[in-house]
Parts: sequence; structure tokens; C-alpha cells
Amino acid sequence: MNEPQVFLDVDTQLDFMLPTGSLYVPGAETIIPNLKKLMDYAREQGIPVLSSADAHAPDDPSFAEWPPHCVVGTPGQRRIVETQWPNARVIPNRAGAFVPTSGLAGQTIVEKQAYDMTTNLNFEAILEAVGTRRFVAFGVATDYCVRVSVLSLRRRGKPVDVVVDAIRAISDEGGKKAVEEMVSAGARLVTTEEVAAPARIPAG
Repeated sequence: MNEPQVFLDVDTQLDFMLPTGSLYVPGAETIIPNLKKLMDYAREQGIPVLSSADAHAPDDPSFAEWPPHCVVGTPGQRRIVETQWPNARVIPNRAGAFVPTSGLAGQTIVEKQAYDMTTNLNFEAILEAVGTRRFVAFGVATDYCVRVSVLSLRRRGKPVDVVVDAIRAISDEGGKKAVEEMVSAGARLVTTEEVAAPARIPAG
């Protein structure tokens, strides 16, 4: 994988990732070791990371469909430690938020109130700052936020890899259909080993 990459870390927040979370994705905790491998590899290789994050108000309309989750300022909105870097920049979902124009090194947290991280009002500026890179997507949930974000990027003509052993779905059937849909849209399926193996090759 020699082309420049940007990692897309989708919603790896406590309310989704752990059994104690208010909108726990079944089995999400089992992918944490692979998430850590991917994030460690990104840090070692200087690969920028875009991390989407639900950032809901206490009265968010989506709570009519889902249990309250990822409310701003609550513990459940935080990322798991394996996917949270120190000094990550946060880009809120409001027009005109500052986006560096000279590139997005390190981790950038992209706040959203919908499934699709590209609904952040600053996302076009984020894409411009990222430049020409292949997106490598992982996180939760396969059948919701991973799916819609990957499909939105493909509609923009962006190359996307989906790390199949670093995603989890709310339902097995929904996850299978989502993967099929992403592949049909042109996404490529890869594994953690294929993405991050170079980090574990001994020097010399």
C-alpha cells in the first residue's frame, strides 16, 4: 500500500464500543486490539487520522429513534483510549470552524449529529486539507455510520479501503448488506494485517 493514506476512525466512542455504553454495538470491544494496531501504525508512519464523533445535545431529535448517546460532555461521548491521541484537534459542526489549510497531521476529530461524517459543515475544507489520499475506514457501526460515510466518500470519487476485521455492525444481516453495498460502490476490503503489517517487520 504505497499510495498516501488517511485513516477514517468512525465513532469509536465509549457509548458505542463498550458493553456499558448506552448504544453498545454488539462485539465492538473485540475489535479494540485491531483498532489499537491501526492507530499505532498511523502514529508511527505519520498517517493523518480523521475521527468522526457523535456530539449530541440532550434533546437531540435522533433520540426518538435511538437511546440517548454521546451527549456532549458526558463520559460516553469520549473515545476509547486506544483511538484518542493527545492534542487532537476538534472541528465542530458549525460553519466557519477553523480547518488548517496546510494539511491535517495527527488526529482530527470531526463532530457530527448525523450518521454521515461528511455532513459536518466544514467537510469540504477538510477534504481539501487532506489532499489526494486513499481513505482507510474502520470503527462502528458497519451498517450505519461506517456505511454512509464510506458511500459518501465514494460518491465524491475518493478511493476507500474498509478494514473488515476492525468494524462491527448492530446486526449481522445489516453488516453483511452494508459491506456488499460498499463493495458495489467501489470500496476495497482489507484486513488489519494488510494495512499495518509493515509496523511489525523487524528492522534490519
